[in-house]
Amino acid sequence: MKLTNCYRYMAVLYTASCGAASPLYGPLETGLQESQLLNSLKTCKSLEGPETDAYLSRTGLNGAYKTKKPIGGLFFSLHFEYGKDGGLKAVSFYSTTKAGKEEYDTRLKSLYKRMLNGLTGLYGPPMNLPDWIEKESLQAERVLYMHMWRLQPGCFLMAGLANMGASGYIPVFRISPPSGMPPKSRKDRNKLKSEWAAIPEFYEFIKAERFLANAVFAMSHKKYPDALQLFQKAADLGSPNGYWGLAHLYRLGPDGVEKNMRLADEYTRKSALSGFARAAMKFGKTWDQFCKSQDFTEAEAREWQNRNLRAARAGYASEQYNMGIICLYGFGVEKNLDTAREWLEKAASQDHAQAKAALKALPDAGTGKDTPSWNHLPTTSSPYQAGCAFPRKRTEPLRQPL
Repeated sequence: MKLTNCYRYMAVLYTASCGAASPLYGPLETGLQESQLLNSLKTCKSLEGPETDAYLSRTGLNGAYKTKKPIGGLFFSLHFEYGKDGGLKAVSFYSTTKAGKEEYDTRLKSLYKRMLNGLTGLYGPPMNLPDWIEKESLQAERVLYMHMWRLQPGCFLMAGLANMGASGYIPVFRISPPSGMPPKSRKDRNKLKSEWAAIPEFYEFIKAERFLANAVFAMSHKKYPDALQLFQKAADLGSPNGYWGLAHLYRLGPDGVEKNMRLADEYTRKSALSGFARAAMKFGKTWDQFCKSQDFTEAEAREWQNRNLRAARAGYASEQYNMGIICLYGFGVEKNLDTAREWLEKAASQDHAQAKAALKALPDAGTGKDTPSWNHLPTTSSPYQAGCAFPRKRTEPLRQPL
């Protein structure tokens, strides 16, 4: 579709929707006044906010409510835009994870890729294939958008980057009625696909794996405060296993760590929602029970599975261990002891202590169910999710990765 036709198409949609409220996110819709918006936020199961309204009287609504479930492994705070009549106009989602000035082409790219893959898993491939925003183009206190989705008639999602000044950069996305198109790239489409596919989704996990290994070593020497700090550093980098380690220590309260059940429960939930199977099983012994307990949509459940497989295939030991547990217990997939062994052996070959222990407890080889290897499942058609291999339907034909 030509760019001029896109603008004309959105103008028609906007004109058609001016007389009626447009849905934005959950119960939020355009036209809500602030008091109505607060009531809608309180009823939204996908969000969490302050326990009392007294906090809001000091801060206002912007940034007070956050996503309960991660998107691409990231959590977001909500910010609101209002029209001249005081009614809600748009909702912006600001990542709570930031990248420093020197991390623009490394960590920030990875964070954006995670958000992009998460949004693609929820809403399908975006409408466009843009260039990465050059650092010089993104001035302080500005937001520039790259990708765009049409969620439904009169409602669009745009994803991009925000320059937060001295505090660094963050991935953002915005849900609103039609408000323009991001710039169109002049590059060859295949070249753009290759450039986006080359961005590592889990760049931060390289550091996280070192923190996790050191945390386990510290625990083996009963240096629990050191282990707590190391698990925290891994969690800050988005590691589901990092959240799980924090939950474990706060629940036990060993020497030097104050027992805190509230934090233990919070980190268990974050670990589960971020993809760690052992944490997820605390909310339901079966996959269906877990999904029901967390109000997962079909798309959210599928992306939870896909994200775990992408991370394991990227070669990170804790993620390979996680895939081994998923296959061992049949958590969202068919139980397969042979496939579980494959993943656990990969993790153990990187000296992953939990994987080594799990391997010792496995039954003898050859008792697994005869199901296809993960390496032979179909890949997604999205150029942004190279390596994703959970099919939308079991009847889908096999497709080659881009």
